[in-house]
Amino acid sequence: MQMLINVPDNLPQPLIQQQIKEFEEKLKKQALSPKKTLSKWEKMVQRIESKSFDLGDYTETFNQDRQAFRESFNFEDKSK
Repeated sequence: MQMLINVPDNLPQPLIQQQIKEFEEKLKKQALSPKKTLSKWEKMVQRIESKSFDLGDYTETFNQDRQAFRESFNFEDKSK
């Protein structure tokens, strides 16, 4: 694929070439890196973990329950 990039004439040629090379390397790195899309459950866990809320005396119990749920939760494969 080719791209046309317009740059001002007064920029030094070595700088332009360096920026283009860095851009190409960044694109290649992103293209080759494995993509992991989060499931709706993973997104929910991230959201809960990132939001701070005060549960008062119930905080420790809630965290224990949440950990127990995460360790024992499995989706049933109904396609079998």
